[in-house]
Amino acid sequence: MENGIYDLDVDFLKNQILFGRDRTEGIVTVEFKAPSSILVYRRGKDGATEREEVAFEPFLWVSEDIGSCETLDGNLPYRFLRRCETWDAFTELRTELKKTGIACFGLSDPIQQYLISTGRTLFKGMEFESLRRLQLDIETCCAEGFSFSHADRDPIAAIALCDNTGWEEILVVEPNSEESERQVLERLTAIIAERDPDVIEGHNLFKFDLPYISTRAKRHKVKLNWGRDGSPIAGRTSRLLIAEKTIQYTRYEIEGRHIVDTFLLAQYYDVGTRELESFGLKNVARHFGVAEEDRVIIPGAQIQNAYLEDRERFITYALQDVRETRALAAVLSASYFIQAQIFPYNYQDVIVRGNATRIDSLFLREYLHRKHSIPECPESRAFEGGYTDIFFTGVKREVWHC
Repeated sequence: MENGIYDLDVDFLKNQILFGRDRTEGIVTVEFKAPSSILVYRRGKDGATEREEVAFEPFLWVSEDIGSCETLDGNLPYRFLRRCETWDAFTELRTELKKTGIACFGLSDPIQQYLISTGRTLFKGMEFESLRRLQLDIETCCAEGFSFSHADRDPIAAIALCDNTGWEEILVVEPNSEESERQVLERLTAIIAERDPDVIEGHNLFKFDLPYISTRAKRHKVKLNWGRDGSPIAGRTSRLLIAEKTIQYTRYEIEGRHIVDTFLLAQYYDVGTRELESFGLKNVARHFGVAEEDRVIIPGAQIQNAYLEDRERFITYALQDVRETRALAAVLSASYFIQAQIFPYNYQDVIVRGNATRIDSLFLREYLHRKHSIPECPESRAFEGGYTDIFFTGVKREVWHC
């Protein structure tokens, strides 16, 4: 410590309760491989991404010794730890215990279980700038007589791409050419394999770009094999609570990579500030001062006309969209990069987990490390809102602070 200021590299980052006890550096993502393995992707010293397969034993805490259990210290309700050979065995055991009335607690995410049990976290020894971040934004056509594009009806007009090295490329679909759209989708998949990003970023990716791309790819029988192992992108229906809002969306996952949606990050930011007039890309970019000075603005109803008749302006517009996404993601996601070094989740999951859930994970990791029993989960209960009253009406002048 010098002049009352801690050296974060020496002191803060060595806090094992916060950052976990395993000091393995360069982990960029962790994936579960059935029936009982974990794939650990690490950035090697030569910059290449290495993959290691390690054994994994799922576990759960139980209130009674059901056989083959480890007895934990302390006298809290969950005093035994039971490990299973496979994830299916873990799932079956948890279901059976609930049927028999034996209290148990088990984390439903195998990746979280692995990170908690090993003390590993992502991105140790890395800077945010060393993440390979690729940004994606699509422009779409819209049939005459309609106000909005629809993936079942309207083709993609262009896909703009860039990354944090400064590289950029735009893939333009030739008008009225299904073959051109098919080729653009195939080229997109090839670029992702070539650039090999750790993270794919976009604005409203989950609710627009990825569903749209998936629908058009299905139409053309193009496989979106974006995973680091060559597996296809996968989506499932999910929902997210952000303050008073419930957002229904399709949660997409890519093996070996993360997806970061700046549309969601902007809403998380606004929970505490309430400063954003809207969550559209251009408005949020202006708010954070990352909009380009010579920004081309094309109203939504005129995008298709620009695509058909003013190609240069259309391309500039699309590339500025994806550049602003890159700048916006750098502003809004860097704090989550640090959180991924602390909490036992994949980067994509750290973003959507609530504060209480994330903090609970630190306690569970420490309990497990100390081989100590854990308390019961408190039951959900109703509570009344805050007390409000009115003490004054009218205009109050010369107010200094509220």
